[in-house]
Amino acid sequence: MAARVNYRKLAFEKYAHICAYCGFGVEAVLEVAHIDGDRSNNELANLVILCPNCHKMLDLDLIAERVVRTMRRRKKIADWSKRMKDAGTKAAETRKKNAKKKGKAFSDRARKAWESRKRNAKAYRPRTERA
Repeated sequence: MAARVNYRKLAFEKYAHICAYCGFGVEAVLEVAHIDGDRSNNELANLVILCPNCHKMLDLDLIAERVVRTMRRRKKIADWSKRMKDAGTKAAETRKKNAKKKGKAFSDRARKAWESRKRNAKAYRPRTERA
């Protein structure tokens, strides 16, 4: 009987820990797919790391094998500038705005909540205090 091969470990040692197709990167949910669909073929050239969605699409032939092989070979570079755009500017504006508010003891919402609690406490007295 042939020794059992840990193909997941092999793939994670060789390839980047992100989905080769879409770039999803939560390692705990990533799966190792057999490109040709043969689970007994555990050669490194037949393995690819995919997210569950892309793995299912590969199994259903919605993603071509050659595309997965090509994407697997490409260098993975995360370019967050496309997503972040003006986050730094917005964060700086928020900090300035909050610094101006620091002069107040309480925010308007906190003051309103405090006044409501005070008013409700006066309106409600336990039975022992009413008699």
